[in-house]
Amino acid sequence: MHYLTAGEGGGGPSLERLGEIGFPIRARKTEHDSVIAERRNAVDKRFDTQEFLYGVCYFPEHWDRSMWETDLQEMKDMGMNVVRMGEGAWSCWEPEEGRYDFSLFDEVISLCGRVGLQVILGTPTYAPPAWLTEKYPQVLRRDFYGHTMHHGSRRHYNYTEPQYLQLCERIVTALAEHYRDNDNVIGWQLDNEFNCHMDVSFSESDHRGFRDWCRNRYGTLESLNEAWGTAFWSQTYTSWSQVRLPQPTPTYHNPSHLLDFYRFTSHTVIAFAKMQYRIIKDRAPHQFVTHNGLFDNYDAAELTREALDFMSYDSYPAFQLFHPHRPRHFRDRFAGAGLSRCRGLSKKFIVLEQQAGPGGQSGGIFSGPRDYLHPTPKPGQMRLWVWQSIAHGADGVLFFRWRTCPYGSETLWHGLNHYGNQPNRRLDEAARLGRELKQAAPDIIHSAYAAPVAMLYDYDNQSNVKIERYLADGINTSQEVLFQSLQERHVGLDMVSLGAIADTGLLEQYAVVFYPNAQLLTEEDVARLRAYVYAGGTLIFGPRSGYKDRQNRCHLQAFPGVLEELANVEVTDFTMADPHDPTVYMDFVDVGSVEAPVFREVLGLLHGGAKVLARYDSDYYAGEPAVVETAVGGGRVIYFGTYFSPDSINALLDHLQLHDPTADWCEVPKEVEVSIRIGEERDCFVFMNYMDKPMPVTFYQPVTERLGGEELDGEEVMEPFGVWVISRF
Repeated sequence: MHYLTAGEGGGGPSLERLGEIGFPIRARKTEHDSVIAERRNAVDKRFDTQEFLYGVCYFPEHWDRSMWETDLQEMKDMGMNVVRMGEGAWSCWEPEEGRYDFSLFDEVISLCGRVGLQVILGTPTYAPPAWLTEKYPQVLRRDFYGHTMHHGSRRHYNYTEPQYLQLCERIVTALAEHYRDNDNVIGWQLDNEFNCHMDVSFSESDHRGFRDWCRNRYGTLESLNEAWGTAFWSQTYTSWSQVRLPQPTPTYHNPSHLLDFYRFTSHTVIAFAKMQYRIIKDRAPHQFVTHNGLFDNYDAAELTREALDFMSYDSYPAFQLFHPHRPRHFRDRFAGAGLSRCRGLSKKFIVLEQQAGPGGQSGGIFSGPRDYLHPTPKPGQMRLWVWQSIAHGADGVLFFRWRTCPYGSETLWHGLNHYGNQPNRRLDEAARLGRELKQAAPDIIHSAYAAPVAMLYDYDNQSNVKIERYLADGINTSQEVLFQSLQERHVGLDMVSLGAIADTGLLEQYAVVFYPNAQLLTEEDVARLRAYVYAGGTLIFGPRSGYKDRQNRCHLQAFPGVLEELANVEVTDFTMADPHDPTVYMDFVDVGSVEAPVFREVLGLLHGGAKVLARYDSDYYAGEPAVVETAVGGGRVIYFGTYFSPDSINALLDHLQLHDPTADWCEVPKEVEVSIRIGEERDCFVFMNYMDKPMPVTFYQPVTERLGGEELDGEEVMEPFGVWVISRF
């Protein structure tokens, strides 16, 4: 089946190349393809390198000077070429207000240059020093109940206090001016993991900032009252002084107010980042600016677009081991979902923190978070996780960290080295990776991850899941099931923000697009999506789609609201699944019975051209449509009236003919991931075994395994946590 136009691509691999390796391509070509490609290239935010970056985070302020040169030389001997440092060292850079001291880092950066290591510097704005918070207590963050977050941890500031913004501007300016001509410094990481630990602040400057933001957004109180629907429960505001961030109340908050609160939270992060980005790029345009971490409490697409050269990621797969509901082969493998989201923002990126050992934190007895310690990566597992990052699009990987810190709340966060530098197997794996990357790097940096499928999301709808929590588990599980099912078929998925597709034609490079969480939509949103479908794409919506506007107000029309015409359905009834009732199933065309979990919509067909793919088999809606497909222009729209289960999503993927692209030349079990990076000269198929036991793979024709230089043919066995890089074409 053909969906994508050969020769398109822009930010990703050529779609002609996708077809060559077994993915479906769309034969229909839009008349504006050249314009689309030009626009897409203009907004492409990716890490562009001629040398794979392999390195580690190193914090010289934690160690005696006598250790520096030996440490750096050992890194170089292991095949590393870059270190990241500085983001937690404000008290070193500026020991007292207005007095800057660069001597410590000048010395260590000079040593880096001497041994052949490049440097990525972090701006130190996520951990202000004690002199600052003592002198300017107004910069401290407050929680929802008004409690002040004091010095003694990190991220205890707020983004809106003018005094803090001024002090941050000064330190970032001083650093940028001092290091702009340093040949060893290649780039900057802004702050560190925006909104990690605590994403909200309720200081007085935050309330003032929110009020100003609302005034700028709505202009008048009348417009704000209309947007928020304050006629309900007599919430009407009559003075701007009454407009504040959400505060403790006896019962439920206004959902429209909450949505703007989440938007304002994101706005403050992005404004903070933009300030730093402008300072650095004005002084050192040749040095890149990125950010690590990727949380859902700010609009990452807007941050990437407005304040970064590309997005980076921190990959800690061991966190996924805490989810026993997932099958064993898909726990740490689920870290690929975060990598897929980063790739949707920057097709090629850096992992600035890659898990090197068991991670953990202690000291949460008073602040609330529980202490924890991850399981230690088993032999080969750390190397596997690095290749997972590379397979998903990383052109640079830096371990966190070089040596485990002997003090502070992260003494449980283990690096490559133990406290006393004893030899250990993780160092051996890191050295092995250095040798492998030297060999494979040319193919890696000249290739990009192949994904014929995208999952759309947007910040408003992500935030709305937090507001309307009654469906949160269903939405999140549905998205997990989709990712897992595609992964087990060895079909790539990019997670793409709706905000990133405006006027870029970005969706045109995907055969199939899922939009499972699309409750808040406007006519403008639908117009963008319709253009994709008319050009030959396949678009799938989940339940509750399109029934509210971007102010969290319900459209005054039948569900699915603004999607009614495009989806060609009307929701005639709906219900949450009663956990005490028998399970309801659907009869799915050509498959049979599949579960319909959590929430069920009864669909009515509006006009011709529709095909019912599934009908409910019991309860009062037995026989009624549950899944409907409609031909639209050159493509089609599928409305899925319930959340995905493993059986139902696989039935849909079969219907879409999204099959394993490697099936013609090998047989790979679902426990083994195959990620494909399409290259300019040859492609890399990265096979990764996430099991702690050998797994069989059968090749129907001889292939070359690049890392070991061996020929594989017939039935072969992957070692536990093994990695193969197979070259073809």
